[in-house]
Amino acid sequence: MSWKRIWKSVAGALAGLAILNAFCAVYHNPSPYQWAEHRATDTIRKPLSYDIQAKEGFCLVQVDENGYSNPPKAGDEEISVLMMGSSHTEGFNMLPGQIVSAVLERELRAAGRTGRVYNIGVSRHIFARNAANMPRALARFRPTDFVVIETSSVVMTSMMVWNAMHDVYPRLPATNIPLSFITHQPLFKRIYKQMLDLLFADADPEQEEGGTLMQLMTPENLELYEQALTEWFALLSEQARAAGVRLIIMYHPHLIPQMDGSFASDTIEPCLAAFRSACEKTGVIFLDLTEAFMRAAEDEHRLPHGFANTAMGIGHLNPTGHRIAAEELCRVILEEEAAVQ
Repeated sequence: MSWKRIWKSVAGALAGLAILNAFCAVYHNPSPYQWAEHRATDTIRKPLSYDIQAKEGFCLVQVDENGYSNPPKAGDEEISVLMMGSSHTEGFNMLPGQIVSAVLERELRAAGRTGRVYNIGVSRHIFARNAANMPRALARFRPTDFVVIETSSVVMTSMMVWNAMHDVYPRLPATNIPLSFITHQPLFKRIYKQMLDLLFADADPEQEEGGTLMQLMTPENLELYEQALTEWFALLSEQARAAGVRLIIMYHPHLIPQMDGSFASDTIEPCLAAFRSACEKTGVIFLDLTEAFMRAAEDEHRLPHGFANTAMGIGHLNPTGHRIAAEELCRVILEEEAAVQ
């Protein structure tokens, strides 16, 4: 092969990489994750970076100086409500003003309250992981009134409960590559992320929420499940109380369209009952968004999950889901405060 052909092949390969890189820059260019020294969350986004997503919904978000989805300097003011959660809370694929924390802050201020709603939701941080991190998050950000932990599941395995109660969860992997040139190239960030997904596939926290449903579906095991949740939530309630705040657990199920035009949730009802009972016994405020989601689906014909460029009802919370969550959180917070006065 002549040198001319070799150079043409190299040039073609480089041109292809450049085209793919340009496509990723506008289609899927997430801000890299790095480990958080304070461990309020396992990871944070690269501070003051930009996150661009168009594969599910669309967003162009600037991460704040702490590495979270808030306006810059939001954490410098007194925080009234601290929100913890997964990519749903983080506002994955959402414009900044549509995220639940931003909408909730507007709702609370319209009701005459002061103080910020600060969002430390990070992708892959399931409920149990956030519960384990909560004491550090409260010490780091010092909210004055409430801490909210979001969950999309009420099924917790014994391993999840144990890891959370004893704070022994293995840390999530970071995606900030030490070579800055590669780190800042959208295509190589995506390739590196796929490599991490393959390497840590067996430790994917989303997989921890399945696999034990059949074992739970007996009266004896459901009773043990509720006892385990009650012991766990009593610990969480005490940790929140020691920090001077009330704990709210916000549950959002997916809705499944039925053949007759109605909707059903994906909730495992016996587990939901155990979850709710454990919250009632321990003073944890439990917000179940199922009814509010159902009303929106039936009255407004809008589902809370999924985007126009993906599939109906599948995926992350969309603007409707974030709006409903914020409205319901605002209602609960105002009711709880009124009951104390």
